[in-house]
Amino acid sequence: MAQVAIPIQVTWSYGVAGVVFAIGLVTIFLRGEWRTETKLDKLILFGPLFYAVPLAAFGTEHFTVTSGIASIVPAWIPWHVFWVYLVGACFIAAAFSLVTRIRARLSASLLAMTFFLFVVLIDVPAWMQDLHNRYGVTLALRELSFCGGPLALAASLSQQLHPRGARFAATIARYFIAVAVLFYCIEQFLHADHVPSIPLEKVTPIWLFGHTIWTYVTAVMYAIAGIPLLTGKKTRVSAAWIGLTVLFVILIVYVPIGVAEFDSLEGLNYLFDTLMYCGTVLLLAGAMPRSELSR
Repeated sequence: MAQVAIPIQVTWSYGVAGVVFAIGLVTIFLRGEWRTETKLDKLILFGPLFYAVPLAAFGTEHFTVTSGIASIVPAWIPWHVFWVYLVGACFIAAAFSLVTRIRARLSASLLAMTFFLFVVLIDVPAWMQDLHNRYGVTLALRELSFCGGPLALAASLSQQLHPRGARFAATIARYFIAVAVLFYCIEQFLHADHVPSIPLEKVTPIWLFGHTIWTYVTAVMYAIAGIPLLTGKKTRVSAAWIGLTVLFVILIVYVPIGVAEFDSLEGLNYLFDTLMYCGTVLLLAGAMPRSELSR
């Protein structure tokens, strides 16, 4: 009966995301990396998976809620529906690419470019229309972070071929993500009643145990790890701890919200949006010098 009550667009998003998750999980263990990595490096292995699963879900939404997404496309760009379908197909293809490691560098580079275009063409113009709206900045920095994650992955996969360019790209990705982390830190201290991790409009449900505590905890961790991440000190371990914090928040806050709102796209979107942010930070951690975690 629960399955019957779930709208078809929610079912499709969870279904495609589940397939990507299963393939990615099998790939991680078949490659044997889980046995060879230690400490936080084990968590960093899940960066591509945590990024790809939500990407597949959001790509599926481009086919199930097409008109709603098409309304976000700037009016001066022609063929709105065509671009929605194209981006959706590319998101799903890129998700499978990231978890299978097939053409992952190309997919990561194109994803970084796509999200950067989202920032320039959609988020920044929307924010400029209402500069006092703090959510405009939040959304722009979120998309910029989603750009920084695959940019960092592309940099790590290009390290041997183009070491200087890879270091430059990883540094740009680090700034994209670190600035967002510190801005979110301040926002969460000021608005602890809102959901943690990415401080969006949704208020944390009062039925959730310690509903404001988790936002303060996240803000503190963002401050502790975000400052060295921005300044270039202990970058790998700092990014890894931010990723671990976001993962903890997902389990404590967003999974219960997703279960309570299992029949809505909003519950799905908040859960996967935060998981994608976790994957973003872990992708950055994977591009930082490995020696830091062994010191």
